[in-house]
Amino acid sequence: MEDDDPRVFLLALRDVAEAHGGMSKIARTCKLNRESLYRMLSKKGNPSLQSLGKILLSLGFRLAIEGKDAA
Repeated sequence: MEDDDPRVFLLALRDVAEAHGGMSKIARTCKLNRESLYRMLSKKGNPSLQSLGKILLSLGFRLAIEGKDAA
């Protein structure tokens, strides 16, 4: 997410979702509509924080926030 372009993160997350069984499987796990999931993880995607959390959780990830100087 450190890239200036947020599309990079969404497209990378889409690749990870595809590698973890495909968008249909992730959509079922997240209880999200498959077509909506494709839109969320597209170049023009704008997922809500809640939806992003569901997607990350279904992939075995979690979003963590740390101070800028902690890195």
